Amino acid sequence: MTELFSVQGILALLLGGLYGAIFGAIPGLTATLAIALFIPIAFFLDPAIALPAIIAISSVAIFAGDVGSTVARIPGTPASAAYFDKLFGLSRKEGPLYALGLSAIGSAVGGIIGSLLLILTASAIVTLARQFSSFEYFWIAVLGLTAGVFASGGSTLKSLVSLLLGILFSTVGVDPTLGFPRFNFGSTQLMGGLNYIVAMIGLFGFSEVLNHLFNPGRHFDVELKTQRSARAFFIKPLLLIVKKKWLVIRSSLVGVLVGFLPGAGADIGSWVSTSLEKIRQRGKSDDVADDEIILSGTSSNNAAVASAWIPALSLGLPGDTVTAIVLGVFMMKGISPGPLLFDQQPGLIMSLYLTFIISNLLLLPFYGYLSALMAKRLIKTPMPLLLTVVTALCMVGAYAINNDVRDIWIMGGMGMLAFLLQRGGFPLAQVVLGMVLGPILEQNFMVSAIKSKWNMMSFFDRPVALILMACTLIIIVVGVRYGKRFTAGSDGS
Repeated sequence: MTELFSVQGILALLLGGLYGAIFGAIPGLTATLAIALFIPIAFFLDPAIALPAIIAISSVAIFAGDVGSTVARIPGTPASAAYFDKLFGLSRKEGPLYALGLSAIGSAVGGIIGSLLLILTASAIVTLARQFSSFEYFWIAVLGLTAGVFASGGSTLKSLVSLLLGILFSTVGVDPTLGFPRFNFGSTQLMGGLNYIVAMIGLFGFSEVLNHLFNPGRHFDVELKTQRSARAFFIKPLLLIVKKKWLVIRSSLVGVLVGFLPGAGADIGSWVSTSLEKIRQRGKSDDVADDEIILSGTSSNNAAVASAWIPALSLGLPGDTVTAIVLGVFMMKGISPGPLLFDQQPGLIMSLYLTFIISNLLLLPFYGYLSALMAKRLIKTPMPLLLTVVTALCMVGAYAINNDVRDIWIMGGMGMLAFLLQRGGFPLAQVVLGMVLGPILEQNFMVSAIKSKWNMMSFFDRPVALILMACTLIIIVVGVRYGKRFTAGSDGS
């Protein structure tokens, strides 16, 4: 643990946070890519320094995905795509300092809650995780998709169409269960499927460029509120968090519960929490709802970052792609994750716990404040120059995923599709949600069906599965009820 507070340890945290802030802010350059590129360096570092640096990178990068949403309405990470439109609108109403302050401070509080639960309840949560099989994962995917249908705030039918379109895109490539190629049209590139990061860049990034080109009168220039930087970034968000403490705790718990499930992570945690909050907020005024939806998403995704380490440390199972890379670092260093790790390496475990607290308590607000000051300047950039930069970033981000030029064409095609969908009033976020949860839904359905010999009643035999199914039915009932109330209120006005 002493290595963490050495000069090398502190430098690793600071540089790791800066590295994560830069990568997360650029569309397509996600926390996973940042950590993957960091692995050659981590190989030469002591585990007590390399692993805390990875935690700092991932914690800050998840937040930094909101910078693109604030400046140009482009989410930098799949987690931030869950509420990017609300964050963009808030930055125009209250200024980028408050919008990113709400994101950074909300992420920090959620991360601290997730870290404390990681420290206090790791063994208990792992016991619960062992109860999950493919049946439970199937129902979790159904729960997330169902919440997404009612979360758009607009037409439920159009939301469903967008979601089904995303699920259709997720079926491109090789069948994950049976190994048959589907919808690849003879292209070897499509055998690997459509990368949802590339699709997200096109859907939210390039589509904005097209919207401005075909609607030259459409702009977002507003008179930004003149506020003291520190108050707008730190004080106002903290006051809201104190006022909405139960919302933050509830959202953080959702992030923790989703994040510790192997393969879920911060992306799905953010989507589930935000979707549930959107359903709850339907009918409220936009100003109130936007703040609370953003707070729900940001607190949930960083809580999930911490809880994703629970199965990695305790069971040797990756909670997300980041912890999958971390397990590779463990193996490189000759460390065996599992229950014995807590007895054999108590110093390493304690340094990881402290890093989570430091990253969320100090690094996130510090780099968040620097990002907000940068965004405040970028938001005043002339629109032609900003569109040029956005186009370049979209192309670089799409290419960087697989180093394949053809991904740029896929990104452009998704941008044109998004442009048409927006003209028809179809929400875009649900397309990404379908692409993220579609493979989880399909794979776990097929695995469950095969091992039960296609006995569909087996999906309702397990107690946890029944609880998740009941939650899904409750969301449908509540969503339909609030949807009718919302529609009636709109007709009346």
